[in-house]
Amino acid sequence: MAKCRFLYDNLWKTATLTASTAEVNFPVTNTQKRAPGRRWWSTTIVTDQTIVADLGADDIPAKAFFIRGNNFSAAAVVTIQASLTNDVAGWATPAFEAILSPVDNTMMGTFFDEQIFQFWRLLISDIDNPNLHVEAGPIFLGPYFQPAYSYKAGTTGTPEDLSVITKSAGGQRTVVIHAQPGVWQYEFRTAEKPSFETIRRAVGWSLPFWFCEDSDVPNATLYVVATAWEWEHYNLSTWTLTLSLAEEV
Repeated sequence: MAKCRFLYDNLWKTATLTASTAEVNFPVTNTQKRAPGRRWWSTTIVTDQTIVADLGADDIPAKAFFIRGNNFSAAAVVTIQASLTNDVAGWATPAFEAILSPVDNTMMGTFFDEQIFQFWRLLISDIDNPNLHVEAGPIFLGPYFQPAYSYKAGTTGTPEDLSVITKSAGGQRTVVIHAQPGVWQYEFRTAEKPSFETIRRAVGWSLPFWFCEDSDVPNATLYVVATAWEWEHYNLSTWTLTLSLAEEV
């Protein structure tokens, strides 16, 4: 199993976005929101649909691209591209592109060698989509932190049932069923405490980020919030970190 990766420095979140089409109530800026239920919707699938992100500078490196939540069909071809110019010529032969495969409606993404471009484009070809539109939730574009040593084997993961059950005086039960997000706990023994602290200060206990358990399996990446950062001094330069994560739903 390859090392884990933390994706928290999201360039997409502050980019200027332009979509080929967008429903009025589902604008492209929804891909910059934190909630997976907030999505961009296209108005058609007859032609390829695109989102162009202008990072505002051409000296910002990126090494990963992820989408949390979409409605792409199994036949969709989804590509992330980068170009030196935001024009027809630039996108006709982009300087960089990678296909996101396989199509996964919960999480899809890819890692790649460091790329430094101002303009990025998500290209979606899904003419057979039964919903007659394509949609996408929160998107990540940016670098990642990969610790020198991954988390220890034996990590635990459990679902958290947020359903509400009430019982009347007569014994009748009323149930409001909610999603069951995953809750995970990871233990690291590390000499890289400053790097982990940089992540903690960036996301705290409220901002969601992406955590890839195994970089060989990008679609196994989790979209989470941290619920606990527990440090224990192991020796002079080494710390033990117990990191608790809860799925953002």
